[in-house]
This record gives sequence, structure tokens and C-alpha cells, in this order.
Amino acid sequence: MHVVIVGAGEVGGYLAERLTGEGVDVVVIEKDPSRAAAIGAELDVQVIVGSGTLPSNLLEAGIENAGLMAAVTQSDEVNLVATMLAKERGVRTTVVRVENDELRGDAGKKLLRRVGADVVIDPDAETADEIIELVHSTGADEIYPMAEGQLVVVGAYVADGASIAGQTLEQIGQTRSDFLCGAITRNDETIIPSGTDRLQPGDHVRILCAASAKRKVLKLLGVESKRVRKAMVLGGGAVGTRVAEHLEYEGVDVVLVERDPDRAEMLSHRLRRTVVAQGDVTNTNLLLEEGIGAMDVVVAATGEDPSNVLACAFASAEGSAFTVAVLHRLELLPLVRRFGIDAAVSPRTASANAVLRSMRVGVTAVATFLEGNSEVDEVEIRFGSAADGSRIAELELPDDLLIGAVIRSGEGPVIARGATELEAGDHVVVFGHATSLAAAKFVFGSE
Repeated sequence: MHVVIVGAGEVGGYLAERLTGEGVDVVVIEKDPSRAAAIGAELDVQVIVGSGTLPSNLLEAGIENAGLMAAVTQSDEVNLVATMLAKERGVRTTVVRVENDELRGDAGKKLLRRVGADVVIDPDAETADEIIELVHSTGADEIYPMAEGQLVVVGAYVADGASIAGQTLEQIGQTRSDFLCGAITRNDETIIPSGTDRLQPGDHVRILCAASAKRKVLKLLGVESKRVRKAMVLGGGAVGTRVAEHLEYEGVDVVLVERDPDRAEMLSHRLRRTVVAQGDVTNTNLLLEEGIGAMDVVVAATGEDPSNVLACAFASAEGSAFTVAVLHRLELLPLVRRFGIDAAVSPRTASANAVLRSMRVGVTAVATFLEGNSEVDEVEIRFGSAADGSRIAELELPDDLLIGAVIRSGEGPVIARGATELEAGDHVVVFGHATSLAAAKFVFGSE
């Protein structure tokens, strides 16, 4: 497939990297010459310096041959115009980044239909939603819903003394049929495990389970998940405001720290039950005065990655809060674990997941991660495919691919085993690396 990406910022750059790694033909249009040069030097992609609102630039990018265009600049207006022009040139699927609440609401629906926006994304909103999922399951560092929320992929570390540490996955499966371990990361290497692999303390695992079983799984991993009564949100931008609004709606006592005096004043009126403090999130005296040491959760969501990391590290040193840092630059990711920060989220992964889902026929959900090239897909089995009418053990699947669950219409999700029978219309949740997932498309009947 030929893909055109408008905007080489945080989201567009990550998306280009992800797609080129899968062998997709990508052209990037970027207005800023220095940013265009940087992505051209880093990735094997064609880069056009210019605006995605100009038909000439889109034509040079091969828009007439594109199966998908993603307009992901930080300007809603640029993204909407580029989307309209792409549809006029016959692009099948368009993904448009829209951040303005009014345009995303009922008032903007007519406009989005007229410009031809097939998929609308808002990286900030999706990042906030991801943070809220983590707050609901403190102790996990990744939570990704599957099967319309009936299942979740839980990422967490195996603690010392965990009840399942030291056991093979086969031994665990003999007594536990309500979850499945789909990936293990050890010494910075991620594998899709087999039954003979043994869990060890310090392993990072990704486990598929029913949404209602998240806390049970964390307990088996030796991870404490606590109820959140007090939370501090650092940064009153789009992400921080959305998180604070959601938490105060749930009855959590929230303190929000915002540096800009005018925005802090505005938020003090908008957030009725949240205490808004004006000041810098790196001002430790201010954080102590606002009770950072007594918080259950601290979320650092400013636009400055070093400030987010330092503030979360301070929170960890002063108390027992579950800490979440928003990162825009992944080169700071190694500091997260080193400084005792519990979880990191990034706007880029949520947006990439939406785009990948849109361009893969038969795929209804995608979860990619900040580290490594493994992912989890939810795939529909097509009539007449190799999977239709087969047991899982009978399928010829790549070694690094694992079917984790089966979802059948009218029935609840079932954690997969070798004897599980499949049929057309079923959805399967599959763990694997991007290359193995692509190689296995024919098994499920997707294009």
C-alpha cells in the first residue's frame, strides 16, 4: 500500500517509522525544512518540503495512488483541507487529526462528513483516556482494551514473591484458564512465549484477560493495585485538563498545578471540584505544600518531558503515589524505570494504533507499544480462510505469533487454547511482531 502522511511531528514521524518498518511505501509532506531534513535522514522515506494544503505537493507525493492518507499536523485547518483534497483524488481511507472540541462534537460532524474524514483522531484525548485506564488499574504500566472493552491487555512487571513466578506458562495454564501471557520482555528483548517459557521476577509481561479480572491478574503478578482517592495532575493543557475532569467526576479529590496564570484562572472556574494551584511543576516547595506526598496518583502531563520525569521522580521519593509521565521524546524512556516512575504514555502510540487499524483489512483493533516492535491485533476470520473451521493447534502459524482469545458473536470472549475451534465471523486477539502478523494474514483471510 502507498501511504501519504501530512505532518512529520511527533505523531507523523512515529507513524512513518512504524509503517516503513513493515515495508509500506510512505511519502511524508512536512512544511518545516529542518524537521523534514531530520526525518529524511532518519528514515528511508520520500520527504516533500511544503504544505499538505497544496494540490501540487499532494500530487508529487503520489496521492492519486494512495490507499490511505493521514493528516496529523498540529493545525486542524491544514488537516481538514488536506483530507478534502485527498478525497477528491480518490483516496480510499483518510485519517484526520482534529483537536478542537467544537469540531469533534455535534457541531462539527457535518463538516467532517463533507471533507471526507473516515477516521478522526485526537492524540491528546486518546492519551488522557489511556492515563485514566492506568489510574483505574494502578500497578499496571499498560492497559489496552480489546473486544470492545470486554478484554484488556495488561502490561506489568512480575514482582519478587509473585505467586506465578518460577512457573512455566504451561503449568500456569493448567490451573488458570481465565488469562493468557502473550509477551515477555527480559533484558530488553521481547518474545512471544511458548508453554515452556518460565516467568521470572523482573520480567515485563503482557497478559490478556477479561476486563473484570485486571486486579486479579495484577495480584498474581505480586503487584498492588489500590483505590485512588487523591490525585495530583501536573500541567493544565489538553491532556491534564481531561484527566482532571474525569477524575473529579468519579469523586476523586484532585489538585491540578498549572504554570500559566491566565489558564490557571480559567481552569479554576471550569473545574468545580478541583483545587487549581498556579506555579511551576518543578517547584518542589509548591508540590510539597499541595500535598504531593499524600497522593495516591500523580500524573505529569506538561509539554516538557524533563519536567514530567523530574516531577514524577520527586513524587516517588516523597510518597507512595502511582506515577504516570507523558513523554513526547522516547529517548527519555530509559529514565522512567531508573527514576522509579511507574508508567509512561505517549500521544504517538494511540494515534498510530488508529491509523494501523484503518489500513488493515479485517483488523478491528491494534495495540502497539512504546518499546519494541511487538503488537496485539484483533482480527476477523473470513469465510473460507484457513482458520475457518480449524482448531488453533492445526493452523500453520509463525513461531512468534500467538492467538490469545476468541470472540464469537452472542457469546463471551474465550481465552484460546490449542483445541479451541474457530469459524468465520469470529474475532481473534493475536500477539506477534509486525512481520509475523503480516505473514499470517492469509490464515485469517484478511487482505
